[in-house]
Amino acid sequence: MPQLKGPIIVFGGDGYIGWPLAMHLAMRTSDDVVIFDNMSTRLLVKSVNSDSLIPIAAMAERLKAFKEYTGRDNLVFEPGDVRDPQRVDEVIAKYKPSAVVHLAHQRSAPFSMIDQRHAVYTEVNNVVGNLNIIFSLARHAPNAHLLKMGSMGEYGTPNITITEGDIEIEYGGRKDKFMFPRMGQSFYHLSKIFDTYNLLLANEIYGLRVTDIMQGVVFGTRTHETTIAEELQTRLDFDSTWGTVINKYVVQAVLLKKLLIYGKGRQTRGFLSLYDSINAMTLLLENPPKEGEYRTVNQLDMIYDTLTLAQMVAEVAREYGIDVDYERVEDPRVEKEEHFYDVEHRILPSLGFHREKDMKDVIREIFEDVIKYRSRAESMKELIYPYARWKDSYIYDRQGFSLPREVERPLTVNEILKLAGFG
Repeated sequence: MPQLKGPIIVFGGDGYIGWPLAMHLAMRTSDDVVIFDNMSTRLLVKSVNSDSLIPIAAMAERLKAFKEYTGRDNLVFEPGDVRDPQRVDEVIAKYKPSAVVHLAHQRSAPFSMIDQRHAVYTEVNNVVGNLNIIFSLARHAPNAHLLKMGSMGEYGTPNITITEGDIEIEYGGRKDKFMFPRMGQSFYHLSKIFDTYNLLLANEIYGLRVTDIMQGVVFGTRTHETTIAEELQTRLDFDSTWGTVINKYVVQAVLLKKLLIYGKGRQTRGFLSLYDSINAMTLLLENPPKEGEYRTVNQLDMIYDTLTLAQMVAEVAREYGIDVDYERVEDPRVEKEEHFYDVEHRILPSLGFHREKDMKDVIREIFEDVIKYRSRAESMKELIYPYARWKDSYIYDRQGFSLPREVERPLTVNEILKLAGFG
């Protein structure tokens, strides 16, 4: 098995995926795994009056518990805001990492569609943050492997198979290869598209070694590391803005005894569990692209439409004595409700990727955690119904869901340390 060598920086290491990934990497290397985060996801989720259903510890408590329960002291925290070029530069220059994982995005499509201010914040945070990492790597760690989290949503839902990498096109008697066309359906997805093209240019002119992950929808509440102790749990968002569909369905089953089906329920996407997301990224870090190579990886395990997923969740719910109904709601998004969907994904299987747990087993774990902590969500039931609607997003500042003032500019190191529980 290839070994991870040299420091790794995880930008966005406090998040749903970032925290379990950082722990997983720290268990597999003796070198430092550096978490760079500004704690903004916690602020942004609270700004829509929501919270993680699973209680999560402050970063200071997380790091203390990780060391106590594992005996390892190579997981470290560097407070920083990815929008702050000086701070990004300081940290990359300090560690000169062998690899960088970029997860420090505003990650919610519905959040980006609340109003103009949320859209602008999303694109500035995501695009500027990505550029800051690019330029700092070019200056201080030009041979580092940049593993950047993109989204399958960049592609939209084309009526042809989505290739993994370039597509060959013939027109007017001539052929050429192009990056597969992007058709993002939210301001969030457009920010990821801009990131992709900026990475492609940086690869061409600076020779940066890049893996651009087009990831499907992630579900689940656990990884091996998050179950070591309660202080090491990762977040579970369930509201209509921050939750992902399977996680939301389980919470809806427990709290409402019904599942909300957007439109016809035939919107089809790629999915993978949190276990598999962590394992896939670890595989990609252990098997980096060649020096100067740009690699696109379609990271998913299975393809389902949302109605089929709802039926699967309903079936598992019955094991817990819960009978659910289906409630049809108007689709808040502007998207095709019935469409062709096929995705090429060969790179991860070629590296030995395989599903760790059956989908229903992961859904059972979600049910167990939601039932355990259901009281935390009772007061937030109304947030399960969609309130961010694509066609209303032209509003400048939507009352009741204002962007937090703290994030209107890059947070300072001292502000982040306070948010992270360090005094």
